[in-house]
Amino acid sequence: MKERISVFVNGREVTIYGGMKVKHALIAYDPDVYDACREGRMAVRNQCGFPVGLEGAMNEGNQVFTTERVGTDTR
Repeated sequence: MKERISVFVNGREVTIYGGMKVKHALIAYDPDVYDACREGRMAVRNQCGFPVGLEGAMNEGNQVFTTERVGTDTR
């Protein structure tokens, strides 16, 4: 069985299994936030402010933050 790890989404700790990705952390945090990121209405950045993709790896203690995309037409 895989080990569980703690990561942070928007400052809130969530627990996922080792080897899971950014998308899994977002789903654990809030499925609606994940949907917004998947649809391009929100962006995901790491603790240094760099953009990260939904398929990015998550390791123990990683932090990601979501922000609304400004001026994005989602039609």
